[in-house]
Amino acid sequence: MADLDRPVHLYVKTHNVTGLKYFGRTAENPETYPGSGAFWRRHLAEYGDNVTTEVVGTYTDGASLRAACESFSTENDVVNSVEWANLIPE
Repeated sequence: MADLDRPVHLYVKTHNVTGLKYFGRTAENPETYPGSGAFWRRHLAEYGDNVTTEVVGTYTDGASLRAACESFSTENDVVNSVEWANLIPE
């Protein structure tokens, strides 16, 4: 996979009230980008957007980005764990 047009950030958002986590990626500012997952967005609508963002990596190479997404999603079982709002692997 070729180089990306601009850096892509992998992040974990943690809801400060409920503790629910969301793993995502964006080329935008990860601190202000809310995340795009359907379950996560519904959670924010219900409980507010009081979240903490942790950047877990920044990538300019598509192959490295894909590998990091797959590894993190698998290691943390983001789809099956009740601790995560992800409905599909990132």
